[in-house]
Amino acid sequence: MKIYVNENHEICAARVNDTGDETLKEYEVPDDYFNGWCDTVIKGYCYQVNEDGSVATYPYKDFDLLMAIQQEHDLQARKTTELQLALAEMYESMEV
Repeated sequence: MKIYVNENHEICAARVNDTGDETLKEYEVPDDYFNGWCDTVIKGYCYQVNEDGSVATYPYKDFDLLMAIQQEHDLQARKTTELQLALAEMYESMEV
């Protein structure tokens, strides 16, 4: 996964740079680096590569708020999946 970081190390975009800001630095991180978090939560973090090559990742927005956003995202994703399954079942029953 690609992330795009500003001069303050704040992640401003995830996956694609849709910000229009071409000064953002691009980094490639493993897809599971942010534990499957949604882009909104990822954008609440800093990603800093130090001079020795080590990496520091830390929230710059309120962590509890970020986790509440992730919980809501997960809930909406479950609801969407349930709705899709229900629609598929209705469609299959109509084909008979």
